Amino acid sequence: MGRPSLAAERREQILDAVTLCIGEYGIDGTTLERVAEVSGFSRGHIRHYLGNRDDLLAQFQQRLSTRYVQRMRDISDATEPGQRGAALVRLLFGKEWGPGLDSAAINALFWAAARDENVRAGLRATYLAMERTVARELRTDYPDAPAAECAGTAYALLCLAFGHSTLLELSYPAARQRTANAVAQQMLERLASYQLAAT
Repeated sequence: MGRPSLAAERREQILDAVTLCIGEYGIDGTTLERVAEVSGFSRGHIRHYLGNRDDLLAQFQQRLSTRYVQRMRDISDATEPGQRGAALVRLLFGKEWGPGLDSAAINALFWAAARDENVRAGLRATYLAMERTVARELRTDYPDAPAAECAGTAYALLCLAFGHSTLLELSYPAARQRTANAVAQQMLERLASYQLAAT
């Protein structure tokens, strides 16, 4: 397998630095100077590989969105039908979606979305894509459940997962993790009850 191109490698390194800067300084405080300092690249190199500051922020948001939506799709594709909803719940409430480098940056994006329509539109598109992925797999797993119920459950799972992930940053006790998982499982059991009623 070939080595990734130098340009692709450099872009990833710069976008990693953007993640750190946004997490620490927010969107407004993420300047080309700060990204250059954190990444070790000059401003000229950053502009060469990713463009101006607006381009940089747009590509950061696109990378973040693609990463999370693709991860959900990969898990769905690797899981047998009938178990996909449960696999996505494990992802949403597992360590992978807990506090980490991306968390502070995602929180900064939400804060910025209140004032910036472009950020808001990007976040909305990301969460709608995740919601559609979950809803589609729930419809596959629970074909007798109404489509509206699967869509509503997908939305509720994302709300619970997002709130749970955010509160984990406040060092909530481990028992809260079990509680969030139990509530998510109850949502899946409700959808499963349509299967039982149909038989």
